[in-house]
Amino acid sequence: MFSSVAHLARANPFNAPHLQLVHDGLGGPCSSPVGPLGPPRRSRNLAAAAVEEYSCEYGSMKYYALCGFGGVLSCGLTHTAVVPLDLVKCRMQVDPQKYKGIFNGFSVTLKEDGVRGLAKGWAPTFIGYSMQGLCKFGFYEVFKVLYSNMLGEENTYLWRTSLYLAASASAEFFADIALAPMEAAKVRIQTQPGYANTLRDAAPKMYKEEGLNASTRGCSTLDETDTIQP
Repeated sequence: MFSSVAHLARANPFNAPHLQLVHDGLGGPCSSPVGPLGPPRRSRNLAAAAVEEYSCEYGSMKYYALCGFGGVLSCGLTHTAVVPLDLVKCRMQVDPQKYKGIFNGFSVTLKEDGVRGLAKGWAPTFIGYSMQGLCKFGFYEVFKVLYSNMLGEENTYLWRTSLYLAASASAEFFADIALAPMEAAKVRIQTQPGYANTLRDAAPKMYKEEGLNASTRGCSTLDETDTIQP
């Protein structure tokens, strides 16, 4: 599996443009190395063959789907795993007089809600951050290909770092919008005593009291500014 991913990474158009391959003597079987004689360079046709055999085509729908699925696993599972820490953090921010520190926050929460209370908000966290990961990792690859097609092959290579940053920022924009509804429910469950204990209780209550605005409020002020690094 890992070898096929490595072959796919080397065969993608961001690794080096065709002109650069020709300059390096890797443009095809008729190319010859420039400089002192040495061992012949191997053609990259082998890498392309390996990609076709072991992995999906770069830029295909399957490729985007696998990237998105990777985002679901990496973001959804990891953020759900730290829900107890996130719960105490949010309560410290809302009521610093009651929750004076991280250890005091855990102590007060355990005393009032028990061990199960530390898991409050796990469902909206898992769903919300899974959606965020799906958009972040999936759209990142989509925008990379989109911007690459707009710039052209040679400019893609020359401006690849800026392209990565632009694709990352574009993906994060949609990822945070996808996260916002579940984040709104999570914060209410964790920081408003008596409001709701589960997503199943919180979602209808939010809609009844505030309508659709309840799930989109705060979209422009989300603190999720992390972006994928190239």
